[in-house]
Amino acid sequence: MTTYSEEDRSFWSGFIDMYRDNPTLWKLKSKDYSDREKKNCAYEVLVEKLKERDVNATKDTVKKKINNLRSAFRKELKKVARSKKSGAGTDKIYTPTLWYYNDLLFLKDHQVPRLTSSDTFEGDASTSVKSLLPTQARKRVKTEQQEELLGMACKRLHNTDNEYAIIASGWAVDLQKMSPTQMLFAKKAINDILFEGQMGTLHRHSVVINEPYSKVSTPMIDYSDQSSNQGGDR
Repeated sequence: MTTYSEEDRSFWSGFIDMYRDNPTLWKLKSKDYSDREKKNCAYEVLVEKLKERDVNATKDTVKKKINNLRSAFRKELKKVARSKKSGAGTDKIYTPTLWYYNDLLFLKDHQVPRLTSSDTFEGDASTSVKSLLPTQARKRVKTEQQEELLGMACKRLHNTDNEYAIIASGWAVDLQKMSPTQMLFAKKAINDILFEGQMGTLHRHSVVINEPYSKVSTPMIDYSDQSSNQGGDR
């Protein structure tokens, strides 16, 4: 079993959060599930996130990682279901050991086909799934806010500044995991860095994180020279 450090867990939790926030990739009943353009936009967001760990990450790399995460989740989900079906008491129901099991519970009722490097299935499979679903079940399930956000992401991915928008969205996810106090410190540090960058004063050693605290003493001002100078001016 792979051992995850706290840093790893923080990163992959953020990755899963971004995956969850793009239901076009996993919600079968969503009308956007068959929207190829929106899917590509959502994948690009995840690719940029994964590049924080793997600079060579691609859409296929993202799909492979998502498959691995979902596969491990499904195994645990089946164990829980089997233990419930066996008639075991509440205290004997299987407890998942997968650390991100709860993070992926949103997939419980939305098990989608295994992703492949080819996108062929995305149009065909989603169409066949939709044809099997009742008309009522295919009604719009996304909120206006979700559609607006995804639409904005798509537009940004088509302009020259898309890289910066994607990076900023990753920062937003990380900021939301902080306590209010830590968030204030982080926002101040980011704003200070942006200010210095716009002034052209940043350099390789500009940022010092957690520098040991040292008491700053107020410099003494020698007034004797000033007095003598004033006397000489008389």
